[in-house]
Amino acid sequence: MSKNKGKTTTMVEFEDLLDTFNDSIHTKEFKKLQDDFNNAEHVFFIGNGGGHAVATHAASDVSRLTDKKCHALDNASYLTSIANDYGYNNIFMKFLEDYAVKGSKTMVIGFSGSGGSKNVISTLSLAADEYDFDTCLITGQHSNSTPEYINQVCFNNRYFHVHEILCMLTFYQLVHGTGNHCPTIKEEIVRKGHVESYRARKYKEI
Repeated sequence: MSKNKGKTTTMVEFEDLLDTFNDSIHTKEFKKLQDDFNNAEHVFFIGNGGGHAVATHAASDVSRLTDKKCHALDNASYLTSIANDYGYNNIFMKFLEDYAVKGSKTMVIGFSGSGGSKNVISTLSLAADEYDFDTCLITGQHSNSTPEYINQVCFNNRYFHVHEILCMLTFYQLVHGTGNHCPTIKEEIVRKGHVESYRARKYKEI
């Protein structure tokens, strides 16, 4: 706790998120998410706002840390084009229609703090109904508008920022559940040092 200009400042509320996360990974819903994720060769991550930031981060790191091909709607030109032409509520459905391959081992994971994101839920439904893909909604509040056949991992959050952090924890846990791991900062420093050393030798030879 610190004081600033005579006012008491407390740390922002995080809802004991590590306890929440630990409880969640032992549920049948999370175990199904992990099994479906392990079986997938392609993974689409979708979400709005902070959930979109998590989705793009997930697509980047899961692709880098596993052998899975991951996709997120992070092309601003393409995103604004389909939002303009097809409406914002249809952006993820159009994204799936343009990039998904029927018959492939694909999973679609959606992030929604409220559990009511129409464009996320409709895309999960499309993925399950038309493509027979595995799907999961990772949500801060239970979604009553999501079909029962779509798996839900619900963290029962009060705050959006807590849900977004839990979503970040989730995709790293999924990476861990595949048998892969996240490198330590020290490991990355050493690896980058070897890369620079290799470059220096190559330049010297030239």
